[in-house]
Amino acid sequence: MIYFTENDIDRLIEDDVPAGDMTTTLLDLSGKKGSISLTARNEMIACCTEEAVRLYKKVGLEVCYSVASGTRLQTGDKLLEARGDASAIHLIWRTGGAMIEFASGIAGRTRQLVSSAQAENPSVSVAGTRKHPPFVKKIALKALVAGGGVPHRTGLSDTVLIFREHLLFTGGYEELPGVVRSVRQKQKERKIVVEAHTIEEAVMVANSGADAIQLEKLSPERFAECAGQCRAINPGICMIAAGAINGTNAAAYAKAGADVLVTSWIYFAPPADVKSEILPIILA
Repeated sequence: MIYFTENDIDRLIEDDVPAGDMTTTLLDLSGKKGSISLTARNEMIACCTEEAVRLYKKVGLEVCYSVASGTRLQTGDKLLEARGDASAIHLIWRTGGAMIEFASGIAGRTRQLVSSAQAENPSVSVAGTRKHPPFVKKIALKALVAGGGVPHRTGLSDTVLIFREHLLFTGGYEELPGVVRSVRQKQKERKIVVEAHTIEEAVMVANSGADAIQLEKLSPERFAECAGQCRAINPGICMIAAGAINGTNAAAYAKAGADVLVTSWIYFAPPADVKSEILPIILA
């Protein structure tokens, strides 16, 4: 679960209403009752509905209906419905809808990638990088998970991933066995992943004792060749395909023997198309 703090929710509201809603105030809508409903215009994977519910409740609306993140919706299916003060509805209208559209777009593209890859290799994982747009990490990660993916790295603190740029300061790939031994001695419970750009580098990684090889921008054909050589050295090594993984080639990399596909393509999906309808409630 990706946890959103109360401060996260408050900041979403404050970002759109730094000094009140001028239009609604001038129209004197406070005290009038209304409803808002969000409906899918196309097939989609819902995401961040729980956070939208919290936004709605934060401004005093009563939420009558909502679907869970990860729910597959067809055209015309309802995502969320709420009612209450008209000024509160207008306060939250765009913020809640835009967040759901953005997150659901990522979730839908992730589901597309997962389905394509797992049709060739049911055990392959799709992992989202940390190359999402700035300041939307929680939304992007929640959408990734809702679509069936997993985080590759949530940040620099949670994994050991040694890049070529690190090795420039430790003696290069030739000194990698000693580097791996040193890291493993200091951090015994974490797996060690090392990036490689060529088959030759990958073979050195396989011989180093590392747990996984992240192959950067090899073609699917070269990846398959490389995976075969590396698994001959270490049958249990995890083979990761990274660099320009997208909807056109994910299946090919899965078929080539990748255990994990690492991608940022999912984060730049078009937003889902959600219809917002606001109506007045006439009190008898």
